[in-house]
Amino acid sequence: VKNPQVTFTHEMTDDDPGSQAAVKLEREGQGRLYYTVRLSYSEKSEKAKAVNAGIEIQREYHVKRDGEWLRLMSPMSIKTGELIRVDLYVSLPAPRYFVVVDDPVPGGLEPVNRDLATTSNIEEDSTEKQYADDSLWFKHKDWEEYGGWWNFYHKELRHHAAIFYSDYLAAGRYHLSYVAQAIAPGEFSVMATHAEEMYEPDVYGKGLPATLKVEQE
Repeated sequence: VKNPQVTFTHEMTDDDPGSQAAVKLEREGQGRLYYTVRLSYSEKSEKAKAVNAGIEIQREYHVKRDGEWLRLMSPMSIKTGELIRVDLYVSLPAPRYFVVVDDPVPGGLEPVNRDLATTSNIEEDSTEKQYADDSLWFKHKDWEEYGGWWNFYHKELRHHAAIFYSDYLAAGRYHLSYVAQAIAPGEFSVMATHAEEMYEPDVYGKGLPATLKVEQE
């Protein structure tokens, strides 16, 4: 029997640095207990460092203005109603198995399911400039796009994250993307993108966090 996942959320306070916490698990019944405990947190963007433990993951935000996608740099500033394209770049030095990419969606943004979208301003026009001149897209010419054989084959656009799944990835470079819309004003922390092998979590990569400010249009 597999019990549902339990998640505890704790808002950091000034008293937390240096303190310790314990997780206590108790078994009920005669069966054997199997468990996994994972901790997720967001570092302050000015102190955070990217991690490459077998997977390199990088993220870019572009905003669509006047028919052109412009790259945003942290701290990022946009207005409600604007469309944001999130580009994820995954680089692998060797083949990897069952890789999952989890990109947290900050408050104030809502992923757009383009398969269901009917509004014309969400559809990309081939005549538009899709990437800023300093985009990572132009750093290499061999980015593999989502879908196809031996690639990321499934994605889930959730309220809190965009998640991409793969069974097998050859060594190389992969490009993933999704579109979100700014729906609420405020200042938000953007947690770092995370990628890992599901069954070998020590093989992973983590990008950089950022700050996003959404102003009322």
